[in-house]
Amino acid sequence: GCTEPAAGALCAAAAAAQLGCAPESLAVEVSSYIFKNAMNVGIPGTGETGLDIACAMGALCPKPELGLSVLGEFDPGRLPEARRLARNTRISVAEGVPKVYIRAVAHGGGSYGEAVIRDTHTGIVYLGRDGVPSMEKDMAPSSAPESGGEGAQLDIPGIWQFGQEVPAGALYFLRELVQVNCAMAEEGLSHPYGLQVGRQMHSGTAAGLIAEDTANFAAAYTAAAADARMSGCEQAVMSVAGSGNQGLTATLPVIAVARKSGKPEEVMLRALAISILTTIHAKEYIGRLSVLCGCGVASSIGVTAGVVYMLGGSLEQAEMGIRTMTADISGIVCDGAKPGCALKIATSVGAAMRAASFALSGIGASAHDGIVSGDVEETLKNLGELGADGMAGANQVILDMLLHKQG
Repeated sequence: GCTEPAAGALCAAAAAAQLGCAPESLAVEVSSYIFKNAMNVGIPGTGETGLDIACAMGALCPKPELGLSVLGEFDPGRLPEARRLARNTRISVAEGVPKVYIRAVAHGGGSYGEAVIRDTHTGIVYLGRDGVPSMEKDMAPSSAPESGGEGAQLDIPGIWQFGQEVPAGALYFLRELVQVNCAMAEEGLSHPYGLQVGRQMHSGTAAGLIAEDTANFAAAYTAAAADARMSGCEQAVMSVAGSGNQGLTATLPVIAVARKSGKPEEVMLRALAISILTTIHAKEYIGRLSVLCGCGVASSIGVTAGVVYMLGGSLEQAEMGIRTMTADISGIVCDGAKPGCALKIATSVGAAMRAASFALSGIGASAHDGIVSGDVEETLKNLGELGADGMAGANQVILDMLLHKQG
């Protein structure tokens, strides 16, 4: 399932494990970012959306050791019980907390179990029963990078060098990623999930409105995977920088281009490594959760670099493509996880194909184009500041709109 509902389910599972009996009710506090990204996404095996049902299912499967896969162990026969518990689940938005924050309290048998997740989607920092902690980490505000720090020591030249020099055998673990993420894409192309963005793009070639070329196939293939995942498909995906959709977007376009152009596996794996690491690096500037769409902005930037490499381009051309992408898609906002994410993913993958094509022809955005700088790292820094500072109030406006719709 989607990352934020899965994190809610994990927190509820941890709280229920502390309680030690079947919960009668749940109280869950989350940050506005978690709430926004969980309220409209499909929950696997239910045909429903929202944190309430996800947390109820997690509480009935009190196995926090499963991490974000906790919903995969849920007994479908207990779905009626989960729906009853969901009706006794109160979800509220907490103020003044980190972007990644979940507190779940499971009540039952005259006692309560409690768990808190903070900073990362699996970062359990508190466990307790009836107010007595069994595990408690430093609860002070974290000064760690919001994206987790994975990309702090990276830069684009270093990523490019790594992609060229790493022994091919060291990248063979990515074969599992290819298998898992492609299975989700094939599922989305084969069945009518969500808005059917991928299926419609793929079938639209028959009407002559969409060309049957490599770029549009890559966009359709990736969007199809998002169609399925956002609608609650019961298959796993490989994530990148803490997000399944970012994992799909950073990898599937590269795979699609490799297969369409007949590239050897080693070239594809190296291009995947460049795309994934560039995505992680871009997220270091943008943040783990942001007003900016992580898939539309960070992952598509990674794809541009990966495709430029795969088609024989240079580091300078990859940097040119990254600057072009910043000029193009820097305004794509995240208005929550939902089936419509596939639309933004299709748009951003199309932009990545265009930027890579331009770069391979020696054309790209320059320091004369808005927030773009002549230096690629400065460009990514500007992109991050746009989301963190320039659009600081946008998340609350979006949340208010979503809450207003719920009435």
